[in-house]
Amino acid sequence: MSKAKQIFIVGSSRSGTTMMGRILGNHSDVFTFKELHFFGTIWTNNSDKKLNRAEQVHLLSRLFCIQERGIFNQNNFIEFKGKSEKILAEDISSPLKIYELFLATISKENGNSISCEQTPKNLYYLEEILDFFPDAKVINLVRDQRDVLLSQKNKWKRRFLGAKSIPMIEAIRSFVNYHPILTAKVWNSSLYQTSKFRSNSRVKIVKFEDLLVDSRIQVHEICKFLEIDFQENMLKVPVIGSSTENDSKSELVIDRSKISKWKKGGLTSSEIYLSQNFSSNMMDEFGYEKETFTFPPIMVVLHFISFPFKLGLAFVLNYHRLGNVVEVIKKRFF
Repeated sequence: MSKAKQIFIVGSSRSGTTMMGRILGNHSDVFTFKELHFFGTIWTNNSDKKLNRAEQVHLLSRLFCIQERGIFNQNNFIEFKGKSEKILAEDISSPLKIYELFLATISKENGNSISCEQTPKNLYYLEEILDFFPDAKVINLVRDQRDVLLSQKNKWKRRFLGAKSIPMIEAIRSFVNYHPILTAKVWNSSLYQTSKFRSNSRVKIVKFEDLLVDSRIQVHEICKFLEIDFQENMLKVPVIGSSTENDSKSELVIDRSKISKWKKGGLTSSEIYLSQNFSSNMMDEFGYEKETFTFPPIMVVLHFISFPFKLGLAFVLNYHRLGNVVEVIKKRFF
């Protein structure tokens, strides 16, 4: 296989995709983008559409804005209109080609030859990505569902642990999104999607726990897969992004303490029970040992009662982020 021109880091949310992006971003040839959410939010609304000139400029400007200002400020794209018009000297009616042009432009501006996109939910669009980008390779992160559950439960706290740029409404949305049944089903869906690409030579599945335990060996293997040389500073990443601890930007290590944090508290027995129950098959397939319960915890009943209400509220708060709702639901749950 040849050296990757694009790298896509995917996986279930809170599975170490951001950390992997930082590791690869430390390589001299790689530029790691912010989470762009192009697939599933932008592209689903325009997948078969030919864009006119105004729409082309709008899309490219929006992507520039997301990269510069972050996903929560993507509507403030007017200042990037001039740059987009200049770059779009020729008519490019395909949203995917504009996206490809954007990746190449930003990477080149930063002196890098390889684009690294780290939006976790791109996992559900791997067929389209691998088809459109023949030189792309994918790193698929997998993490213990119970650690994902603990992180999702506390994700709303990120705004108060160092991520001050997260709007309060997003913290509220993260709080509402959490439910052990929903989180387990989303994780199960992502692992099912992951299993489809186990034999694909352009997709490398990396267990988060292995990455933390044998960081040097794992990063060496990832570099070999991507056809890039290993560089020592790839192992020096800031300890930021946790949903349970304050950011520590000065500490440059791959933090092993994130392994099996759920065992140290933070989840109730009913949350663990439901998590395992709704993700049992995928936990077995990917080698995650389940905790044994003689009887279901009594609080399981309350979680079942609250589930439809939480699900409905989460849908309302996330509707604007889903793009083509039917397509998103179909890809993630069926």
